[in-house]
Amino acid sequence: MSRNNIINKIIIGLIGFTVLCIISCSSTYRIPDGSKVVISKEQLHIYNPKNFSKKRKSQSIPNEDELIIKAIWLEEQHNYKESNKIYSELYDKTHKEEYLFKELTTANYAGIISKNIPQLKRYISKHPNNLKAKRLLLYFNLKDKNFNKAKAIGKKLIEQSNQAIDYELTANPYIFTADYPKAVSLLEKAYQRTKNEDILLKIVAIEINYLHQADKAIERLEKHRKYEGCSEKICLQLISIYLQQNRIDKLIPIYKSLAIATKKEVYIEKLIESYLYNKDIKGAIDFLEKDYHNDTLLYSLYMENKAFNKAHLLAQKLLKTTNDPKWQAESAVSLYESLMKRDDKTEINRVIQEFEKALDSGVRNPVYLNYYGYTLIDEDINVKKGIKIIKQALVQEPENTYFLDSLAWGEYKLGECSKAYKTMKKVVEVEGLKEKEIIEHWNAINSQCKTDN
Repeated sequence: MSRNNIINKIIIGLIGFTVLCIISCSSTYRIPDGSKVVISKEQLHIYNPKNFSKKRKSQSIPNEDELIIKAIWLEEQHNYKESNKIYSELYDKTHKEEYLFKELTTANYAGIISKNIPQLKRYISKHPNNLKAKRLLLYFNLKDKNFNKAKAIGKKLIEQSNQAIDYELTANPYIFTADYPKAVSLLEKAYQRTKNEDILLKIVAIEINYLHQADKAIERLEKHRKYEGCSEKICLQLISIYLQQNRIDKLIPIYKSLAIATKKEVYIEKLIESYLYNKDIKGAIDFLEKDYHNDTLLYSLYMENKAFNKAHLLAQKLLKTTNDPKWQAESAVSLYESLMKRDDKTEINRVIQEFEKALDSGVRNPVYLNYYGYTLIDEDINVKKGIKIIKQALVQEPENTYFLDSLAWGEYKLGECSKAYKTMKKVVEVEGLKEKEIIEHWNAINSQCKTDN
C-alpha cells in the first residue's frame, strides 16, 4: 500500500469532519427563534399600560392583600387561568383600574376571552392619548382576528407616536392579511429607530419567504453586519441564506467572525470546512496559526499541505504536552515524509527509532502498524519484520485491502510468488486498478508470479 494512501487515512481520521456537511446543513429558511410575527406574551408588558391612572369608585375589600399575593404567585407559576379569575374578582369588587389591566393581560396569556374588553374601549374613548391602552387593544384585535380594526388602531397609534414599538405592532395586521410591502415599510421605520436585530430578522423572513427578495434580504443583513456588528443570530441567518444559494465562499468571513468572537468549536470546524471546500488549505492554516490555536487540527492540515517539517515539529510538541504515544507514531510518519533523501541510512534509522518508541509506548493502531511495516518492506530495511508487523494490523482488520496490498508487496520481495499473487488478486478484485501504487504492485507481481498459480 502506498504511503500516500496511508497518509490520507491518517489525515481523515485526525480531521474528523467532512466538507459535505456544509452542503447537507442547508435547509428551508425559517423565521428565527425569538423573532415572532406577533408580540410574545413575555414582551406584552412593554406595550401595555401598567395601570389606568384615574380610578372610578374604587374601594378596598377585607382580603384584598391576600388575593393579590395569591394572584401574583399564580402568575409566577404561569398559571394564568387561575390568576385571571382572581384579578377578575378583584376588579369586580374594587373597580380599581390596575386590576382591570391585570385581568386583561392574564386573560390573553391564558388564551381566554376577557369580559372586560368593553371597559378597555370605554377607557380609551375617555383617554384617546393613552398610547399604552391603545397598544393593548390592538393586541386583542389581532388575537380575535379583527385585522381591519387592528389596522385602524395602528394608524392612530403611529399618528400620535414616533416610537419603534408602535410601528412594529402596527405592522402585524398587515402581515396577517398578506400586505407584505406595507408590513415591511412599517418594520423598516421601527428598525431605523432602534437597529433592533429581531425587527431586522422579521423583515428578512418576510422578504425571503413571501416577497422572494433574497438579494435584498442579504443586502440588509450585510449592511447590519458592517455597521452594527454580527451577532450569532445575524450571522447564522446570513449563513443559512448563503448555504441555500451554495455560495460557500461567502461563509468564510462570517464563520471567522463567529469563531473569533465566540471561541465555539462548532464555528472553528465550520470555518475549516469552508476553507477546505474552497481548496484554500493555506487560509485554514493561517487562521489556526494566528487567530485560533488547535494543534491537532493544524497538524492534520500541515500533513495535507505536505508541510512535513512543520508537522514533525508540531507532533513532537504534542507528544510532550499530551504524553499520548499516538504522537510518537505521528512524529515518525511526518519525519519520514520530510526526508529529502530516502537513501540516507542515518535519517532512515531516525525514523525506525521513532516507530520503535511508538511500539514500545503501546501504540497498536493498525494504520500506524501498516505504515511502519510498509516502510520496512518498501525501503528493503527488514522485509520479514515488516510482514510480521503488517500481520498484526491484519489481525485487527483482516479484510483491509490496503494492509493486504502491503502484505502482498512484502511476500513478493521475499520471493513468495504464490502467496503474493493470491493476496494481491484479492486487493485488485476489491479496489480495481485505479490507484498508481496498486497498478505498479499488480503489474510486478502478475508478471513474475502468475505462472506459479
